[in-house]
Amino acid sequence: MASASIILPRKLGEKLKEKAAETGYLPDELGVELLRKSLNEELDPEDLIEQYQALSEKYLTEAKELLKEGDLAQASEKLWGAAALAIKMVAAKRGLKLEQHGGLWVFVNMLAKESGDKDFTRFFGEANALHRNFYENEMEKESVETILEDIEKLITKLRGV
Repeated sequence: MASASIILPRKLGEKLKEKAAETGYLPDELGVELLRKSLNEELDPEDLIEQYQALSEKYLTEAKELLKEGDLAQASEKLWGAAALAIKMVAAKRGLKLEQHGGLWVFVNMLAKESGDKDFTRFFGEANALHRNFYENEMEKESVETILEDIEKLITKLRGV
């Protein structure tokens, strides 16, 4: 997937993050959605799948770097984002678009039931603990590192679905 980077003025970047938090999107995901709408463009399902996969991989890489730097709150949010986007990728493969946080849970529970693999639910629960840690910043580095391992397992499982 060809990609382009956009550098936003700080004010717009902050506004994008606020709006993303309000709407349940990740900032990069919301940016693409807003741009798509303003250009009156539709993404075909394959484009959406590629976008989710590329963003998930990007967030996972960024999370590992932030963890090395000791920024546990930001690393936590990136790990949650990597997991959420991998879930959205699988949903997109099935022709679904998950736009609300609760929709992620419904879909993860469905995957767990279909496969008989409770790790989908367990690992996404850990991802949600990281999402909470972004706001509360209460976890120690070792906890985030341990959950990182499970997030990687979740993403691997999702790629196989």
